[in-house]
Amino acid sequence: MQTSQRLLQLLWIVFMTIFTKDTLALRDVRVKVPHAVRRGQRITLKCHYDIEDDTLYSVKWYKGRREFYSYTPNENPALKVFQIPGVRVDRLASNETQLVLESASMATGGKYSCEVSADAPSFHTLIAAAELDVVELPHNPPVITGMRARYHVGDILRGNCTSRHSRPAANLTWTVNNEEVHPSYVRHYKVHKDTRNDMQTATIGLHFVINDYHFENGKLKVRCIAEIGDIYHKSSEKTLLDIEYHHKYLASNTVNMIPTDNEQDYDQYALQDGEMLRKEDTYFTQIQDFFNNFMTSNDAEISAWSSASSTNSLQLLTCTTSLLITTFLHLCWHLKSTCVHFS
Repeated sequence: MQTSQRLLQLLWIVFMTIFTKDTLALRDVRVKVPHAVRRGQRITLKCHYDIEDDTLYSVKWYKGRREFYSYTPNENPALKVFQIPGVRVDRLASNETQLVLESASMATGGKYSCEVSADAPSFHTLIAAAELDVVELPHNPPVITGMRARYHVGDILRGNCTSRHSRPAANLTWTVNNEEVHPSYVRHYKVHKDTRNDMQTATIGLHFVINDYHFENGKLKVRCIAEIGDIYHKSSEKTLLDIEYHHKYLASNTVNMIPTDNEQDYDQYALQDGEMLRKEDTYFTQIQDFFNNFMTSNDAEISAWSSASSTNSLQLLTCTTSLLITTFLHLCWHLKSTCVHFS
């Protein structure tokens, strides 16, 4: 009987020890590390943990397998930093839950781990890790090359988009009229690496036959988007014109140049063209009236000159020829100005 009671007491003590240990134990260690940061950026790494009623013994940070930071509250000094390449710790801003790194360099990137240890009696230790990338962003938006300004339906559209001097290389994508293009339209090229500074240049191509549905109101919008993680997003766009559409548009505007009183929306350039045509009509009318008036008002004088001597006839011929030549040259100049305007 006594043996059974002692056995039950022993089992009770073991059960309570296990239960108490699990209740007080350290748990739920996790890190919050930015996936990517810009070169020169200040970085904050977080280490979260739930220690319950246990006592914290230490928090340590590792880059790869090398320890570079230790926080032990019961020691003096509590904070210790060990120098490793690419890691510069801001001591004043760092503590048991966060680590602040100054001015990230390309060597700062890597795997970072936070190790949390509880004090006696559990001495429980947990660790969590995450990757950190340091990127060099491109200095300029992506550049689109190789495309003309105007196309016919049925033409082949070829072009390239390039994002220069970044690390890693930017991820490039195409859109046409704000919709991602079919994968068969895309040409992928090998990333170029500069051996002098490890900077990378990405290039992507676009190649497809233009159909009528590619044009919206006579325009086709091509956009190239460059992205690096969630910290860089730039794009460049080109608007390409449908030649046939704009020829029809100009022709229709030549016929309907002046809007009626009921038309509230009109093309300001078509209106300007209409005003120019009206000025041309007025000018030609003035020339015609000039010749009519000249011939009518000077019939008597011409008859008198005709009966005069041969010398006077020669002077009349010379004067008339000069007048015609001057008028012809002025008309040619005006027609040239009109052609330049419509082109």
